[in-house]
Amino acid sequence: MPDDLDLIPRSVRDKLDRIGIKLHLRDWQAFTRMERQRLCDLPCSSEAEMRDYGVELAQLVRRVTGAAPEALPPKIPR
Repeated sequence: MPDDLDLIPRSVRDKLDRIGIKLHLRDWQAFTRMERQRLCDLPCSSEAEMRDYGVELAQLVRRVTGAAPEALPPKIPR
């Protein structure tokens, strides 16, 4: 697990691709360290996990920006 969470870790970027949400660096940096760590640790493989991850992430983005996150077409792992 990365010690420095100032930048979006690769593991989180992969999860974002999977669920189809664009997360801006400024939004990531507005999250608390605990929230960032939680996003690193949460599973995001099954349909249910991806749904739950997306819901939690959307709530965090709304809290820091006041708006819903930008949606992207999800990338399904091969």
